[in-house]
Amino acid sequence: MLKLFKIGLFLAVVMAAFMAGVFFGVPTYADSIPDFSLWREQTPLTSYVYDRYGNEIATLYGEQNRIFVPLEEIPLHVQQAFIAIEDERFYSHIGIDPIAIARSLFENLKSRQWTEQGGSTITQQLVKNTYLSSEKTIARKLREAWFSLLMERKFSKDEILEMYLNTIYFAHGAYGIEAASNYYFDKSTEELTLAEGALLAGIPRRPNYYSPSISYENARQRQRMVLQKMRELQYITAEELAGAYEQEITLTEPPSREYPFPYYLDYMLHHELVPALLELPLFEDRGEVYEAVYSGGYRIYTAMDTAIQASAESVLNSESHYGADARVDMLKLLELMEKEALQDYPEEVLQEDGVLQPQASIVIAEPSSGELLALVGGREDSSANQGLRFINPRQPGSAIKPILVYAPAVEENIVLPGSIVDDAPFIRGDWAPENLGQQFSGLVTVRRAVAESLNVPAAKIFAELGAKKGVQYGVNMGLSTLGTDDYHLAASLGGLTLGVTPLDMAQAYAVLANEGIKTGLHTLKRVEDSSGQVIYERRSKTEAVLQPQTAFLVTDMLKDVVSSGTAAALMTEHPMAAKTGTSSENRDAYLVAYTPEIVISFWMGHDIQRLGSIRGGSSAAIPFINTLLDEISAGIPPSDFQKPAYISGPHRICSKSGLLPGQYCPEDTLVEDYFPAGRVPWETCNRHIALHVCRASGLLPGQYCPSWEIEPWVFLRRPPFELTDERWRGEAGRGPEDSYQMPPEEYCTEHSWWHYRPWQ
Repeated sequence: MLKLFKIGLFLAVVMAAFMAGVFFGVPTYADSIPDFSLWREQTPLTSYVYDRYGNEIATLYGEQNRIFVPLEEIPLHVQQAFIAIEDERFYSHIGIDPIAIARSLFENLKSRQWTEQGGSTITQQLVKNTYLSSEKTIARKLREAWFSLLMERKFSKDEILEMYLNTIYFAHGAYGIEAASNYYFDKSTEELTLAEGALLAGIPRRPNYYSPSISYENARQRQRMVLQKMRELQYITAEELAGAYEQEITLTEPPSREYPFPYYLDYMLHHELVPALLELPLFEDRGEVYEAVYSGGYRIYTAMDTAIQASAESVLNSESHYGADARVDMLKLLELMEKEALQDYPEEVLQEDGVLQPQASIVIAEPSSGELLALVGGREDSSANQGLRFINPRQPGSAIKPILVYAPAVEENIVLPGSIVDDAPFIRGDWAPENLGQQFSGLVTVRRAVAESLNVPAAKIFAELGAKKGVQYGVNMGLSTLGTDDYHLAASLGGLTLGVTPLDMAQAYAVLANEGIKTGLHTLKRVEDSSGQVIYERRSKTEAVLQPQTAFLVTDMLKDVVSSGTAAALMTEHPMAAKTGTSSENRDAYLVAYTPEIVISFWMGHDIQRLGSIRGGSSAAIPFINTLLDEISAGIPPSDFQKPAYISGPHRICSKSGLLPGQYCPEDTLVEDYFPAGRVPWETCNRHIALHVCRASGLLPGQYCPSWEIEPWVFLRRPPFELTDERWRGEAGRGPEDSYQMPPEEYCTEHSWWHYRPWQ
């Protein structure tokens, strides 16, 4: 009895000293009182990322995964579970609980287990977790008590409980009840059962000891203690207690810290979100922005279409599209190449844990809004393969022609789709371009040159346009990697200093798809802070880069690439325009395809160009796009490109002169095409004429050639041309194919007077 009296006296003295310290020690730490109203701003909160339809994609958080949930969304039995085990007199004390402090001191003295019984109120725990350190000193304890008294004067009990439940730690980086509920049960707080809520309420005392993911047995024992305390306080009935005891607790697989769709989200985060927020007066440097993104409870709304993104990733990961490939240790390969200037690659650079080759990337955007629906930076995303290849410049081959050559030339009134260009040997300085088959077609329409991807006509038109002007159009349409070093004729065929990125190619072709209007491609739409206030919203800037008539005419030519040209293997029921491109030695394969609603930019190649070539060149891209179109076409309305005002036609013309058909034009030379109003040809063809030759000799008729040997010659070719020599890669002596149809200049001498029979 005497012993208990001594203990009681000791506790009374301790309590008196503690309360005196609280009230008389105020001047010592009053200057450091925090601004409690800034709790939401000062408490790290998990940020969310959403797709274009408002569906959650991912969460972003640093060391603390905290998801704020208002108290009214937390079930009463969950609130009561925490109050029962942590602070049963929560609604009656003033911030500190002398009874609880005395009881905890007594129990700890008796059991010598100093961590099992705590005397801190919920308010004190909130203060400690939010504003103070965890150091075990009298000064910190006094400051905690004083701050708790002040907090109780500023906030209601429900407000304090709400802050507390959104602050406490539940192990595994989960802070707050919502994050814990998601982590352990994959459900929101409002769905928690009594048993689940009691289990969570038992964790904060010793998170790494009572976590069910670490020790299920410890967690269940602690849960029973919580339930018993709830029954003792009459929060639950005996039947509810028994039911909670019997309920089986099912834990979900711990969520991965890796977010889905990393190629898209990495680009959005590092290339758009951070730079955009850095422009705001809220932040001084990138470090502050990153801290805010990972702890500010932001709502980040993107342009991603998750269905299209998933399809694009699936298509690029399909090994069946690549054929034979090799897994390459890129770092070792780079070292070997640098050290020995290797042309061939020894077997030891092929490793099981290297990067698959060839690689590919894809960009899918909505031209009208500029929203990037999908971004895939490569196949087989892994820690060794995280490059955003859609922002890496590579040589585009002929895919550059519509951007640097044809669109600018149409815009500058140099050519039209029905204009005639001579596909004949052409040389400037020591540069002599060749077509793919090393043949020259002769006089062709610009439309045919585009559809068949003829190099020589493109080079000739680019020379007339001027390299500087053509490159400037490319820059205006969105090609950010072009510069003064590209002011040369080879740029017309894709011979660029740096190359172009698949993202920029999507931007440039989006101008054509969007009737000449450039809308900046973007992933980020809007950012809200934790209180729902919009702190950033994308304001799309539009710029008229081309006339609508130009965009329509170029697009209509590119539709022929799909219907009968180099992309004829594309299988689509939608009206679609496209252009293929292959760099030298098939090192890179490009394909850009678009409808009025969507533009797809695809690249395929090796991470190191010299590592290999793409079999089939740009045709290797077709299976990828066909599979992708098959998967996403249901969401693309089958609309055609609208013909703008001041476009006339189609009108019938001769494909050798570009003029109206004459009486001698063969039927197979007649085609139809569009023209700007006022530029429809009015003259008739002057290349097909009535000129007769002797069938036997192929020369002009002599005076004795019999009439049955004479037939009309109907083609007169202009302009003159030269034959190839050693300056061209192909063999010497080649000229345009239609040169063999030119009329002779000599007269027939095969027929004598005997053949001339006027009586017959």
